[in-house]
Amino acid sequence: MDEAIPKLPRYVFRRANGSYRYKRNVPKALRQVIPKATVYRQLGESYDEAIRRLPSVHAEIEALFDQERSTPNSVRAKSIVREHLGEWHANAFADRVVDPEWDVTDDFRELAEVLEGNTPPEVVRQIGSARLTPEPMTLLRVLEQYYSYKCDDVGGDNRALKTRIDRLRKDLVIALGKNRVEWTPLADITRADANTFRDYLLNRMAPNSALRTLGVIKAAVNHIIIENDLDQRNVFKGIKIKGAGASRTDRLPMSDSQVASLLAAYESTPTAYALFVILCDTGARLAEIVGLEARDVDLEQGQLHVRPNTLRGLKTKTSERSLPLSPRAIDCLSQDHQGLSPTAPLFPKYARPRGSDAASAMLMKRLRTQIEDKKITIHSLRHRMKDKLRNTGCPEAISLAILGHSTNTVAANYGSGYALDVMREHLERVWE
Repeated sequence: MDEAIPKLPRYVFRRANGSYRYKRNVPKALRQVIPKATVYRQLGESYDEAIRRLPSVHAEIEALFDQERSTPNSVRAKSIVREHLGEWHANAFADRVVDPEWDVTDDFRELAEVLEGNTPPEVVRQIGSARLTPEPMTLLRVLEQYYSYKCDDVGGDNRALKTRIDRLRKDLVIALGKNRVEWTPLADITRADANTFRDYLLNRMAPNSALRTLGVIKAAVNHIIIENDLDQRNVFKGIKIKGAGASRTDRLPMSDSQVASLLAAYESTPTAYALFVILCDTGARLAEIVGLEARDVDLEQGQLHVRPNTLRGLKTKTSERSLPLSPRAIDCLSQDHQGLSPTAPLFPKYARPRGSDAASAMLMKRLRTQIEDKKITIHSLRHRMKDKLRNTGCPEAISLAILGHSTNTVAANYGSGYALDVMREHLERVWE
């Protein structure tokens, strides 16, 4: 004769396979925050095991119901929003913040209409009356919007710009904390924050490097203040950095005798020789020359066009210009220019991210075999061109146009710049 099964306690039932289970209906008032009609828990395979586990399982379910009963209406409302509309809406509802491009007020109002009658009235009221404010301008959004602006401004490959902005964001978070960078309104960022960031930078880089980094965040904040017509000052403007600033001895111009010795050192490597000659005779930046495409060079007219292309952008708007080529620069370029497609790189080995850094390292390795003075670098060719133009009587405005520097005047931005023949006239005196 089978052993009689004792009467089962409340909420316990025996399944067809002989195991025991706890079954509890969720109170109607809680079904919006516990999206189930019934909750179950496994108690065990035998009656004795089920009886042993029952007190702890019952206490767990009671605690769950008590917690939900005591949950504030605002928390319940967020849970309901998450269930019906998703995580993004739930976070926006809780923070009362939303991107201005998103209009979600109607979503909350429509959800409240659906919930009417089967959800506590206060919860329905909170959801239906939700009003979201625009997301505040923060340092993080400043960098994001400045990056988008600069991408449109300089064109070309923006990976280097993205790397620089990402590095700046990480430095700001380390120095000021994530809250100050990502959530604190820009209007609440203080001069003390700016000085803290300056001190952090000076602990790991030279004063001039810190000045350049601060220059980026200063320009970014200026851009946002102007574009959004904000009535606030730029706390990153005018920060004092001891030991920073341009000096006449930061880089020395290269002498004629040094140029002659380096031409001989580079002669055995066609790419190195071509780069050195073009840099020497144009005063251009290394990145501008390394990133040239075949269509940027017009050998018949004896000129090259420094402009954004598929390989790289430019440092500034005023960097875009056309430059005359010297006879020896034309000779160097004509050897490899023939037969190339318009977008083919003239220096394919360095037509990649950080390619100008690699080219600089290659050129500097050979330079140091001839010149030990640390103040002489490949960039000294640009200083040399500036001095040469000045010493041969070139007007300052034409010198700035050749080197791609801004004149910082509105009038200088009108027109298409100086004629190529005018620049060639002054460059020929340098080439002599």
